[in-house]
Amino acid sequence: MDGRITIPNIEKEMRHLQEKGWMCRDDLKMLVLLGEAMEVMGHVDRDFTEADARTWVEHMDPPARWTMEQTTAVMHQYGYAHKPCVFWAVMNMLFSDYGRTAIRYGMDKPEFWAAMANDFIDDPDAEDMKVGRYWRDIVKH
Repeated sequence: MDGRITIPNIEKEMRHLQEKGWMCRDDLKMLVLLGEAMEVMGHVDRDFTEADARTWVEHMDPPARWTMEQTTAVMHQYGYAHKPCVFWAVMNMLFSDYGRTAIRYGMDKPEFWAAMANDFIDDPDAEDMKVGRYWRDIVKH
């Protein structure tokens, strides 16, 4: 593992143990512990789903500005490669949260919001699965 405790790293370690072809008692204990860790982390580190995106976008205040089809088209137009539901939710979240200021300063252009969404999703100094974590930990439910 690379030192971080994430579901992909746990799965990798579990595969490693299973691919050895044999297991000692300590390997079996480790497999059980890794499985328990995955179960606990599954509530924190799971992927952000389209259902999550729909719930989030439907409850934004002010309401969502774009449809998923519109944000997906803009995403492709500017060469960004993200899960469409993630890009849709983030682009709408950014407009919902910062739209008034962007409009005031003349920044209300689709390419601006697309670039902001891409930056939010591809934040190099953020933890993995930032959007899912943001959805679960920051957004009011």
